[in-house]
Amino acid sequence: MQRRKLAGLPPQAYEHPLDRKALDALQNTGGLETLVRKVNEWGLERLLRVQLTGSHLLVTADAFPALHAAAREAAANLDLPQLPEIYLAAFNGINALTAGTERPLVVVSAEAVDLLSDDELVFLLGHEFGHLKSGHVLYYQIAEYLPVIGALIGGVTLGLGELAGAGLQMALLNWRRMSEFTADRAGLLACQDPTPALRVMMKIAGLPRSMHDTANTEDFVAQARAFESLDSDALNWIARRLSVMGQGHPWTVLRGQQFLQWIDSGQYDKVLAADHRGAMPVAGAAFCSRCGHKLVPGGAFCAGCGQPLQPAAAP
Repeated sequence: MQRRKLAGLPPQAYEHPLDRKALDALQNTGGLETLVRKVNEWGLERLLRVQLTGSHLLVTADAFPALHAAAREAAANLDLPQLPEIYLAAFNGINALTAGTERPLVVVSAEAVDLLSDDELVFLLGHEFGHLKSGHVLYYQIAEYLPVIGALIGGVTLGLGELAGAGLQMALLNWRRMSEFTADRAGLLACQDPTPALRVMMKIAGLPRSMHDTANTEDFVAQARAFESLDSDALNWIARRLSVMGQGHPWTVLRGQQFLQWIDSGQYDKVLAADHRGAMPVAGAAFCSRCGHKLVPGGAFCAGCGQPLQPAAAP
């Protein structure tokens, strides 16, 4: 199918409201700025890059042409400024992760390549690129490695690990789950067809391999539409409490429900049809000049991409 390249697409055009609400709550949680500053000082991003690039296979156009082509198309459709490095890993299941703000990279499980069609890979990669485009990665990787960070900071800095206390952990992990709704929307804008996106969710949810070629999405769509909905306050309440249970993503059927609601609302079609050129927020006090992420007043860094911010000039 012929897909449209969404030139100038800003992440604010498709951001899920629960993502924004959870991020606002996170940014108002005490200790976050100090934690991020410490993580930057300790070079966590460089450590992750060394670990990931030293363990997995670099995807090139020559070695893995289909996967590389899917990545190029997803990046072009989302107007990602630069294609990140893609790596293949021996992870179990259909899985992918994104790391790095200065030099981002995406790691895809070999099993995902085995089990997903080309269109489904475009959705999966578009989902990961959505995390990059929305400036999720800094907070996302802190949430991923929070237990290690807390022990490291607490053990070496005589108690600063308390900065990653229970309240901050819950806020980080709750936001992480809500950010997946935004990334799913980015994945759909990359592949521009709900069917491959829904099939990826079905496979993640447990669709047997023997049925991958024959199952249709109709039953999953019906299940997602019938899923007992919670209002946003109740959803946030229960998600915060489930955060401590180590669940990495929202429930898959809930992801399908939120995904379909966005399509049903007509907002997906509007974003897909709109001319986004010139729509990026004007750089200034409210937004990062690099990634367009909302800035915390008085902050020393962008929480989206980690860029140091210049202090305001004295009057």
